[in-house]
Parts: sequence; C-alpha cells; structure tokens
Amino acid sequence: MDTKSKKSTVALSFLCFFLSIIILIGTLCAGLYVVFLHKEILREVDDAFQPDFQNTDIFRQTTGNQLLAILDQLSQGSSDEADSYWSLLNSDSGKNILYSAGTENNPAKFTNDVSGIDLNTDALPQGYNFKLYFDGTKVTITKGGKNINVYGDGTYRSNHGMWYVPGYSVNANFSNLKAENFRVTILVRKELIEPVSGYSLLAHIPANQRNVRVMVFVCSGTFLLGILLLILYILFRSYKKQADLALARFSGWFWFEVKVLCTGMLIYLDIPFLSSSWNSNGIIWGLCAVLSFFCYYLVINDIRYNHAFYRHNIFNSALKYYRWLEQGKPFQKQMVQRFWALLAAELLLLVIYLPTIVWGHMGSNLASYLFVFGVPVAMVYLIYRYVRRFSHTVRDIGLLTDQISLVKSGDFSTPFELPEGADMGQAARELSEIRSGIQTAVEEQVKSERLKIDLITNVSHDIKTPLTSIIGYVDLLKQEKELPEHVKDYVQILSEKSDRLKNMVQDIFDISKATSGNIELKQEELDLGKLIRQTMADMNEEIDGSGLAFKVDIPEKPVMIYADGQRIYRVFQNLLNNALQYSLENSRVFLTLSIQNGMAKATIKNTSKCELNNQNDLTERFVRGDSSRSTGGSGLGLSIARSFTEACGGHFRIGIDADLFTAEIEFKQIIIE
Repeated sequence: MDTKSKKSTVALSFLCFFLSIIILIGTLCAGLYVVFLHKEILREVDDAFQPDFQNTDIFRQTTGNQLLAILDQLSQGSSDEADSYWSLLNSDSGKNILYSAGTENNPAKFTNDVSGIDLNTDALPQGYNFKLYFDGTKVTITKGGKNINVYGDGTYRSNHGMWYVPGYSVNANFSNLKAENFRVTILVRKELIEPVSGYSLLAHIPANQRNVRVMVFVCSGTFLLGILLLILYILFRSYKKQADLALARFSGWFWFEVKVLCTGMLIYLDIPFLSSSWNSNGIIWGLCAVLSFFCYYLVINDIRYNHAFYRHNIFNSALKYYRWLEQGKPFQKQMVQRFWALLAAELLLLVIYLPTIVWGHMGSNLASYLFVFGVPVAMVYLIYRYVRRFSHTVRDIGLLTDQISLVKSGDFSTPFELPEGADMGQAARELSEIRSGIQTAVEEQVKSERLKIDLITNVSHDIKTPLTSIIGYVDLLKQEKELPEHVKDYVQILSEKSDRLKNMVQDIFDISKATSGNIELKQEELDLGKLIRQTMADMNEEIDGSGLAFKVDIPEKPVMIYADGQRIYRVFQNLLNNALQYSLENSRVFLTLSIQNGMAKATIKNTSKCELNNQNDLTERFVRGDSSRSTGGSGLGLSIARSFTEACGGHFRIGIDADLFTAEIEFKQIIIE
C-alpha cells in the first residue's frame, strides 16, 4: 500500500470512528430523552403509523378542542369573534367536518350543512363514518355505526390518549363549563379531502403523520449509518491508532498551560451555550456539540498517549532552551553558569516580590493572591530543580567513575548508558567508544596471537617429521667406518646442527603449548632447593667446563612449593644454560634461594659478556641479548622459562643493570607443620 493510500485509510478509519460515536450517542440520548421526558412524542410516532387517522391521539385532541371551541362560541353569543369563527369553520370546501350547534330548542342554529338533513337524528351522509354528539352533559361518539367508550372509568388523565371532552366525573379542566342547554353534533369524513379553498381543521393530521414518519425514517437511517460506520471502524481499527498518534503528536506541540487554559474555557463556555441553544437552533447546537466532543476527545487522547504531557510546559521549555545554549561549552563552565543563572533568577524574583509586599501595593483579587503565594513557590521550585539536577550530575559522575574502574580491570562487556540530556552524557558516550575500541583491539590482538601460536605449533609439528628422518640418516652415516675424514667432519656438523634444530623445534612446540594454555601440568608439592641442586648436578659437566665460578646459597631446610617438577626443572635448566652461554669468561654466577614474605624466591645473577639493551624484552620469543646473533642460542630459553613459571602459578622477572643480568622466580611457600 502506497503512502497516499495509507494516509487515506488512516483518515477514513478515524472519520468512521468519530462519526459513528457522534451518531450513536446522539441517537441514544435522543431516544432516552423521548422515552423518559417526552412521552407525547412516542404517541406522535404511534399516530404516524396509524392507517386510520381517526384512531390517532391528535385526532381525539383536535376533535375535543373543536367541541370546546364551539361551546365557547355558543356561550359568547353573537359577536365579531364568534362570526369570524363560524366563517372559518364554513370555509372548508371539502366539508371534512359537518357540524350543527345550538341550544336544546334550536340545535342547528349554527351549521355548515346545506343538504337539509338533521345531523342529530338522520343517518350519516355518504363518506362520513364518525359522529360526536354533545347533549349538554356528556359526549356520545359513534364510528362506523359502533359506539366508542369515551370516558372509561370516568377520570380524565392527560397524556393517556383519552378524549378531551366534557363529561368526566373527575376532571377539573371542565368544572366551570356551563353547557347544559347547548347541543353540538360533529361529523367527520372517513377519508379527508383536500379543500379546494378555505381551511380544514383536520388537514394537518395526515401532514403531521407524514412528517413524523419521515423523521422516524431519517433517524432510523442515521442510526443504521452509525452502525455501518462503527463496523467500518472495527474493520480498520488498526489504522485508527495511527490517527490517534498523529493527533497526540499535534496536541503534544502545545504547552501544558495552554491546554489547561483552553480546556477550562471550553468547559466554562460549553455548558451555558449548549443549554441555552438547545431549543433555539438545532443545527447550530448540533455543530457546537460535535465540535465540543472533538475537543474533549483531543484532551483524552492527549492524556492517553502523551503520558508525561504535563512536562511539556513553559518552564521546562525555557530550561530546555537554556540547556541548548549550554551545549558546546565545557562541563565545568556549564556548572558555574548554571549556578549564576539560578542566583540571578532568585534575585530577580526577590526584587519583584519584596517591594510589592513591603509597600502593600496588593489588591484582594485572585491575581493578587496568586502573586503572593506563587512567587515564593516559584523560587523554591527553582532551587529544587537545581538541586535535583545537581544530584543527578553527581550520581552520573559516580557511575562514570565506576565504569572507568571496570574498564581498568578489563571488564568491557558491562553496558553503560546515561539518560538522554544528562550532563555527563557526552563523556559516557566517549567512554563507551573508548571501551569498544579497546575491546576490539584486544580481540584482534588475541586473535593474532592465537593465529601465531597455531602457525608455530603447526610448523613445528610439520618440521618434526622430516627432521626425524634427517637425524636418523645422520646416525647411519656416523656408523659408516670407511668414510673419508673430511666427510666425517661434515657428518659431525650435520649431527650437531640437526640436534640443535631438534631442540629448537621442541622448544617452540613447548612454548606454544604453554602460551595457548594447552600444556599438561602435574602439580605437586616439591622442595625447590632440592630441585635446583639436582638440576645443577645434572649439568655439572657443562658447569665445570665453562670456567665460571658458581656461588650457590640454598638453605638446607626444605623450601616447599606447589608446582610441576618437570616444568620447573626445565626452567632452571634454561636459566643455567643462559648463564653458561652468555656470561663473561672467568666471571661469577650467583644462585640464591630465600624466603621473603611467605614467598620462595630463587635468583640467578651473572655478568653478560655482550652489551645488554634495556629496550628489548629478553623474555619474548627469539629475542637474544647478542644482537649480532653470533652465538648458538635460539632466543627461546627465557621465553620458555617465563611461560612454564607462569603456567605453574609462579612469577618470573628479569632485571638488567648495566651488564648485570638478573632472573628471579617466585612461588608461594607451602608451610609444612
């Protein structure tokens, strides 16, 4: 559905809802009004659908009024008014009513019958079926040759469809009527004839019936239209919500004070206007009622969808504008300016308020009372808003500080957001961006390290197979006895280089497993001093042939730690090899083991024969103290020592002071009772 068609459907849905509610409520109120307040309207509706107009209540009322009018003219005797009345009765050329009126001695003194028959005694003329006869006391009515029960129980009750004629035993309306000597006969046609000229007293009855029937049909059609519109609204009710939201957005533009003022004026003007125009002009009243209903609907819809509608007021708008002016300024400057703005507003209100109160230039009207109590309330409210905003800012600073601590500790996953418009919102967003950047960098670094470790592991594993074959063939060549001397030298060089390469591949493989956390450890309690002595004993041949003097200080008392003995043996083996390989000729190597603050600390110190560079981390893989790389080291010994130490739960550190190289290993001591 395109945008234009969708908007039309939304408008149609709301229009169906609005008109259906207006029509149904209007017809319902009109129906209740008729049923409970105007029961005569129900009788008019019943009369409208009577096929015989002589059975209608309006016919009974008109006939009774006609009889009373004739009796009144008879009681007045001869006068201009009476002559005018008889002339009006006689002007009906259709002769829908035949009458004779007079006294007991002269019953046909006044009549409009020219046929010469006696209306009192003779048979009804052709076309007439209704006869009313008044004998001075009571009325006798026949219709179609049958008598009609006129008086019932003898008590006249208004609005009950009874004949409005004299003769009831209980009827105050006719108690003063003196008509004992009068005689009146009235005949009515079965089918009324439209008079060619003159005026017929009964001609309004069929016209009234038609008008009422039209009104009933119009009201019924309007009610059915309301039902149809309600059904259409139900079918398209999902679109009606969009119309409500659009109206809510429209009403949300206005300040709360404007809406309160308009609503109050609507209520104030609506009740007297609608009540005064009820009977004067139905069209204007209906239009005003529809407009008022729409206005009330806007109010209800605004409350329904704009939940915090009261917050969009003049005061908050002024604050919002002030905060917009603050944007782009440093945080500290915003806080200072906010304080000075509060102070200026308080002083301005005080300057306006105090002279008026002190000098007494106040009236006794509502505006004066509002000023007296409103200004202090406004001053207190400004202070409250400032304190609340300041407390929110302090809270946000605390949250920001907590987030900085989390980032420092390595927590990059805890979400952190501040409410929109917070003073520290920009700082919070920047911190989130920094945290996201750090997290991305760490993830990329971890991924890169993992790829490097995997590459090294795979390459080491792939090199092992051909290297094993090379070592095997070199061993076979060594077993050959008739090789020339220079070939034997070549074979010896191949053997040494292949063994070195084998050790290097194994070192790379071990360090890769330790770095990736895939190393298998057998943690146990062991004597660190005993392990160091054993390592030195196993390397005694290399130590004696190095020309270095080893100064060893290891306590005789066991120094127990919890670690993997095989891995720690490898650590000290690498450290001793490092000292043997890189120490200055004929220098001393110091190896000590001590207990410090519950930690077992082993230290190896030696003087390097090469110049050491403090800028390089010698524990990194393939980093060597000999920058020329002329020695036979692989640059993996210290890296393996650090990885194995940390894998077993210890701490490994190196230090460089000029040419003095120091390696320290620490483990938590186990106290054995």
